[in-house]
Amino acid sequence: MKIDSKLYEQTYNIKNHFSFGKNWSDFLSKISTDQIKSSERSLTRLVPKKLIVNKSFIDMGCGSGLFSLAAYKLGASKIVSVDVDKYSVNCALELKKTCNNPSFWSIVCGSILNNDFIKSLGKYDIVYSWGVLHHTGNMYKAFNNILYLCKNGGILVLAVYNNNHGKNAIFSGSSNTWHKIKKIYNNSDKFFKSIIELLYYVWFFVGYIITLRNPFLYIKKYNERGMNFYTDVKDWLGGYPYEYATPDELINFFSQHRLYVKKIISTDNLGCHQIVFEKHE
Repeated sequence: MKIDSKLYEQTYNIKNHFSFGKNWSDFLSKISTDQIKSSERSLTRLVPKKLIVNKSFIDMGCGSGLFSLAAYKLGASKIVSVDVDKYSVNCALELKKTCNNPSFWSIVCGSILNNDFIKSLGKYDIVYSWGVLHHTGNMYKAFNNILYLCKNGGILVLAVYNNNHGKNAIFSGSSNTWHKIKKIYNNSDKFFKSIIELLYYVWFFVGYIITLRNPFLYIKKYNERGMNFYTDVKDWLGGYPYEYATPDELINFFSQHRLYVKKIISTDNLGCHQIVFEKHE
């Protein structure tokens, strides 16, 4: 399913279009030690530390570089951080400096959609791509290319947006509706973007309260991943191109390429399915 005519790499530096990297720059200016520790805990919930120590780790679509840093602190022996957004690359370089620029941590600018570039990167024990491939503008090509990076016996960690529809979309909105909102947001100027962000906050808090849920508890749990809720609101609204899939679609696709589910944390809302695959050729 390709639902956008332009790729993220062709649009992020156009006037008014959202750039994940610029958003991450703001996030890094406020990052705390607790958030770094939270990112380590988040990573080890998907991949135990014993499987990271002395292993190679590639962070495809590294964003701020926070999870590359987590892999470093958890003992990975080789780390490669990749992003197509030059602002994200700069963020990762800044984080690397906080560790005295280890020689086994490389940071490169490139696209998951570039076949030759991907083949030049080699193969890894752990391939990590959290919330990235659905923003490329060609998700299934990105899926095909990321297969190459995973060693036989290696682990692929993905987070991909759910296809939210039917009764689950009554309060939260369907994925198709949000696709349209994101397109409007990215075509808006700074002032109108701020209006959309304000409306989102109102919708979020009112929606949680009328369904008898605690929005502050959600934000607290969200922050446990080492992220920042308010930074990620812009990330959510600006995240365009935007694609999505059901768990079965993801499992069926990767099993055809001999990657089998080791762990899955699925969602029935607008969030991401988190899936850990193991490759067996």
